[in-house]
Amino acid sequence: MLVLLYLLLASGDSFLRKLLNVIRRPSEKREAVDIVEEVQRSIFRYFLVTLMINVGQAVCVMLVLWMLKMPGLLLWGLLTIVLEFVPYLGAAAMIVMLSISALATFDTLLHAALVPAAYLLITTIQNNLVSPILYGNHLRLNPTAVLVGVIAWWYVWGIPGAFIAVPLIAAVKIVADHSERLRAVSEFLGE
Repeated sequence: MLVLLYLLLASGDSFLRKLLNVIRRPSEKREAVDIVEEVQRSIFRYFLVTLMINVGQAVCVMLVLWMLKMPGLLLWGLLTIVLEFVPYLGAAAMIVMLSISALATFDTLLHAALVPAAYLLITTIQNNLVSPILYGNHLRLNPTAVLVGVIAWWYVWGIPGAFIAVPLIAAVKIVADHSERLRAVSEFLGE
């Protein structure tokens, strides 16, 4: 995965140039450039908005964990930022890790249960209230398609695959939006 990422970054815009070389009509060349630029903008916006959401969520998680007297606040904050880039699976991993750590840290089961419950509450609010507002109409993807995509790419490439699943699905959706033959794919991937 890292080698592929390096090669893609090192190639720059050579794939776009190659695409434009094989397209004959000027109108189709302009449309291809527009689609590529839209994909780039959407993926950049997705990563930027997701990073902002994850940082805000990490601050909330750290504050609540501090109130619950959970050790390792910075670690939990950093893990929240990183793992929340993976839809569904990142939050599940955090809940499992917080549960194990809280059970090892606290004497009472109630106190230990409050830690993952608090995280679940925060991530639920983030996913159902904050994210839809901040993403707006820019990245409307079918949640089922996202989950299937994350699992499929996780199976193919492991953790890096899970991280790139949503941008890949978004890119396919944008391309499908601009193609009459791929209208069914666009409909399936859309919300």
